[in-house]
Amino acid sequence: MNVNEIKTMLEERLGELTDRSKEIDDELSETPDDDWSENAVNTENDEVLEAIGGLAQDEIRKIKTALSRIEAGTYGICLTCQEPIAPERLKALPYATKCINCA
Repeated sequence: MNVNEIKTMLEERLGELTDRSKEIDDELSETPDDDWSENAVNTENDEVLEAIGGLAQDEIRKIKTALSRIEAGTYGICLTCQEPIAPERLKALPYATKCINCA
């Protein structure tokens, strides 16, 4: 997989996560139900959605960092030891910033 393929894959994933995050935000901002028992269920669902949204935001941040590193020409270089990150690692985790030894 070359850097252009990785960049395309990251951009597609970023779009998916951005859309999903917006859907979660929209659902979380819905007006509460008047029914007490329904509100209890919705509260539990909201907690799950907030957790999923947090994970999506974390991945969005990592993808944006990877895309910035591609633009800067530093993608695939370990932030800790400055050695190349193995292609297998980048294929499995395209926004990895550290080689397997430093991670």
